[in-house]
Amino acid sequence: DTKEIDWETLQENVRIKTLVRDEERRLQMSIMNLGSNVKRPTHLHPDIEWVYVLSGSFSDENGNYEKGHFLANKKDSQHTLVVGPDGCEIILVWSGSVKIIHDEE
Repeated sequence: DTKEIDWETLQENVRIKTLVRDEERRLQMSIMNLGSNVKRPTHLHPDIEWVYVLSGSFSDENGNYEKGHFLANKKDSQHTLVVGPDGCEIILVWSGSVKIIHDEE
């Protein structure tokens, strides 16, 4: 029951709920809730990342994404998320560990 899984706070106005994680493959699926106008640090994905936008919007160096958009970031991609004024909720599937490249906070 996903309602029983706790949210983890990553930074102010950014929460994540890990739905499932396969430790052997280092693959996980999560829901992330980002508040309005949040900026996430520049980070690197050493493996794939798939994102589906449930609500709101965000942008990165590759484009703008709104409710219903799906994007697939390739292995070794890096990006900086900037959330729109209405906030954003996304489903994430990724493998490996995210590495912070630059934190402008």
